[in-house]
Amino acid sequence: MERKLPTLGFIGTGTLTSALVTGFCTRASETPYPIVLSPRSRDNAARLKAAWPDRITVAESMQEVVDRSDWVMLAVLPKAGEEVCASLRFRPEQKVVNFMSDKALPQIREWIGPTAALVHMVPLTFNAFCDGPIVLSPPNAEAAEIFGRIGQVVQLEERYHAAVLAAITGCVAPFFTLLDALSQWSAAQGVPPDLAARYVSGFFGAVCQEAAHLDGAGLSRMAGTATPGGINFLVKDLLTQQGGFQMWADAMEPALERLTANIPRPEK
Repeated sequence: MERKLPTLGFIGTGTLTSALVTGFCTRASETPYPIVLSPRSRDNAARLKAAWPDRITVAESMQEVVDRSDWVMLAVLPKAGEEVCASLRFRPEQKVVNFMSDKALPQIREWIGPTAALVHMVPLTFNAFCDGPIVLSPPNAEAAEIFGRIGQVVQLEERYHAAVLAAITGCVAPFFTLLDALSQWSAAQGVPPDLAARYVSGFFGAVCQEAAHLDGAGLSRMAGTATPGGINFLVKDLLTQQGGFQMWADAMEPALERLTANIPRPEK
């Protein structure tokens, strides 16, 4: 007998939910999970419904999302988390995924009551179109199976360690800023702006694809691969002297502090 697919419900229909739903409907079409969206961000919900009418239902209320779903994704802004969660009634057999970056699972448990599962997850908008990493804590086989359709699930026992990796997601805007700065620099040297942007994006995209196949030792090896006197050696040396690399690691500390305000560091 064919297994019935669980219904996925999203509380909050912002940018992240839109990306994940897009991923499920385009890249995981062989497992057509039914999806229920909340009426928050009605324009986004209507657009997704129009794109995949056979897969998506837009509920009349957030409670209807909970009532119709097997897995409920909490995808609201953290500041609204307690108010939203406390207003909803969850069933003991339901399973819940938290996307709110700075919330501890015991906090959420107090708000929603008993459920069969409660996990924290860190997906990103790139899961709409590629198998980028998705942090999951604690490990959960069914959640990993579902979200493994649209990403590479990284399962961690410690919620604190999930926050460490979540801090790195703060590098998205700085990374695009770097690409934009190099694109604009190229254009200032006379390269047509659109061509410069395509080259810079394509170049770093290819480098990232190469990096995705490396382990820690491989990353260290590639970081040290620069011909003395070559331009990679020149640029790396200049950036090192100016603290350009340590600056990125230093920026992670306040990001981690914010994400772990309610999450204790595990004992060594």
